[in-house]
Amino acid sequence: MTQASSARPFRHAALRRWWSFWALLVVLCGGLATPLVSEAAAASSSSKKKSSSSSKKKSSSKKKKASSKSAAPKPIKPLQRDVVGPEAVPDGDYAEGETDTDGEGDLEEDTGDAGDPESELEAIERELLSQPAGPEPEIVYAEGPPPPPPPPVKPRSLKHVLIPGETLDDVARLYQVEVGDLAKWNGIRAGEPIPKKKKDLRVITTHSPPPREKLEHLVKRGDTWEKIAAEFGVDVAKLRQQNPRLGDKLQPKPKQKLKVVAWKDLDLSPSAALGTKLAQIRVRAGGLSIGKPNRGKLVRGVELPDRPDLYVKRKPDESYGSTHTVMQTLAAITRFRHESNFKGQVVIGGMSRARGGRFRPHKSHQSGRDVDIRLPLLRSAEGKRHTTSADVDWKATWQLMRAFLDTGEVEYIFLEYNLQKRIYKAARESGVSREQLDAWLEWPVKIKKRSNKRVLIRHVEGHTTHMHVRIRCGPNEKHCYSSR
Repeated sequence: MTQASSARPFRHAALRRWWSFWALLVVLCGGLATPLVSEAAAASSSSKKKSSSSSKKKSSSKKKKASSKSAAPKPIKPLQRDVVGPEAVPDGDYAEGETDTDGEGDLEEDTGDAGDPESELEAIERELLSQPAGPEPEIVYAEGPPPPPPPPVKPRSLKHVLIPGETLDDVARLYQVEVGDLAKWNGIRAGEPIPKKKKDLRVITTHSPPPREKLEHLVKRGDTWEKIAAEFGVDVAKLRQQNPRLGDKLQPKPKQKLKVVAWKDLDLSPSAALGTKLAQIRVRAGGLSIGKPNRGKLVRGVELPDRPDLYVKRKPDESYGSTHTVMQTLAAITRFRHESNFKGQVVIGGMSRARGGRFRPHKSHQSGRDVDIRLPLLRSAEGKRHTTSADVDWKATWQLMRAFLDTGEVEYIFLEYNLQKRIYKAARESGVSREQLDAWLEWPVKIKKRSNKRVLIRHVEGHTTHMHVRIRCGPNEKHCYSSR
């Protein structure tokens, strides 16, 4: 009894130790297995998600490919312009094989474009199109040439260059002085004619006479004094008086060149007839220039109207401009036709397209402010396919330029430098002073690329048979920018 009873406690203790050992082992194993099981479960779930997403992508790409194959893409119409914004950039070179027939003459540096200038121009265009066009503009253009300068307060001494056949009475009447005083200033006895050796006269006056225009005519077979006088618009007797060496009949010998010369005083008084013609000009409102000439657009482009009495349009599809440009062009050519005796054609070349933008071969002409005009030709050169400077009527060319300059709305006129000498000579013969021409022309001193001299008639290569007129921005064109 005692041995059995003593063995039972030992057996119970052993069992308890065995169960505690296994319990501890189960606890430890269970703690380590839990994170492993959770990680395995997470990995399996992520792999399932990836496989499902990849299968979805594959199916969607297959669907897209099938839809692209089934539905043909819509055709995209290419834009006919190259517009990138109003910022200034230098003019790029033409593509290989192109000729530089229309440079801008803009001396600018490329500083880089900020943002998206094309989108900016498109936004400006939409904004302007959403606004009303406004009332029809009026011609703000002087009726007739600018008035002569007011006479000085104090008398001044002038040198008058005599022309053939001129008398003391003619000169005194021109400067509004007494004949006796004029003879006294020049040491001529009263009642005696001007000595033949005398080339000029001294005049003391407060009156500024109108400028004189020198006219020349090369005598051809069939010409008469009356015919030439009618062409010049002068008196026959006065014309013969100014050409004393020529006989009664204009009959040049073989290989002989006879030249008839006349001097005509220009009438600077306002012309009522010109004012009436200008008042009849009507231009549609709403045509606005945005951006710059070499990087811009045209909103509600105005087509240059058909006016066969004034000009001929060579490219109707490229004869659009802003309201301000079309108005000034019509006014300038109207004045030119009214004041000149030119009966030939005035040919208008490229201007802009209806919505502006670039079109070759031009680098500018994008914002509706540029006008190409063929240089007026002599009658003998009309109809020629290829013309030279000898075929140009330089007197008419200067008169056409002057008509544009008198508007006060010209930003530039581009013409090659070697042709500006002809313009200078024609302008001087029409009575324009050297000081005024120095403010208008580069010739005789060609300005450098970065010169500060701001002349209106500038050299740009390629302008040999036509002039390129650029009109200023209009008063209501707030998104229009100058080329500088």
